[in-house]
Amino acid sequence: MPTHHHILALLYHDFETLDLFGPLGSIVPRSDYYTLQLCNVHSLPSPHGLESSIKNGIGVLPNLSLAEALKRDGEEGSFDTLFIPGGYGHRSLVWDPILLRQIGQLVDRAPHVFTVCTGSILLAATGRLDGYRATTNKLDWQELTPKCTFPLCQSLVCAGRGAGGGARTPNPHYHCTGCLYDFSSLICGADPKVHWQQKARWVEDGKFLTASGITAGMDAGFAFLANTYVAPEDRVDGPVKAIKGASGKGDVNRIPGFDEKKALEHAHYVAWTLEYRWHKDPGDDPFDESSKQ
Repeated sequence: MPTHHHILALLYHDFETLDLFGPLGSIVPRSDYYTLQLCNVHSLPSPHGLESSIKNGIGVLPNLSLAEALKRDGEEGSFDTLFIPGGYGHRSLVWDPILLRQIGQLVDRAPHVFTVCTGSILLAATGRLDGYRATTNKLDWQELTPKCTFPLCQSLVCAGRGAGGGARTPNPHYHCTGCLYDFSSLICGADPKVHWQQKARWVEDGKFLTASGITAGMDAGFAFLANTYVAPEDRVDGPVKAIKGASGKGDVNRIPGFDEKKALEHAHYVAWTLEYRWHKDPGDDPFDESSKQ
């Protein structure tokens, strides 16, 4: 498997194209080491349904269905990194418990998970980010992050908006994406399960790499290169293994043949060929509210 690094990217209607093409357009075409498959989460019929697209009409035709991706556990053609972009379309997906369980299965199988922007909100809704540090888009920070404090809530109701117009008990697990009522104040002091980091260009914790808003995905993408790239002369066939002493489903994973110095040199070389100035410090976040003084 380490002779190539297979990336599986989840696509959905109204995803943000720059979240996808910014980092992956920098990573995949620059080396024969990385391969990419695009998976449609909407379970549409063959050949993998309609285009997943954003509101301005830019479309992408996935080449893999979610059902096919789920069947590939342990098979040749499985993946090394699960990539989840953000976009407004995530708002409806976090209310689908069946889809969240399916995405959670892919997360469990992935040696590495990379999200951009609100892709981390979708990841957190699966429960797999519980106990880990992560970041997301800053623009709607207060609105977005309480939503993932208690993932997979089953009631999914909002005060005064019950079926037939009847009043319902507010659900403290989420706030409604329709009326934007925020019930996080009703959680009664419960500690968040995800340790959200507001001042961060990107965050690495265990096998999870989460980038902040949109273009932060490119900076995180070069960090991903520096953490996963294996030079041609060092590529060996063998399974990716969790580092000894790690525990849980979010372990850091060791890639056979990985050389930190060579990987970092490759990341810098790719950035130079793209005429891109890589912001290498994940804590240097000019878009955090505390930086706007």
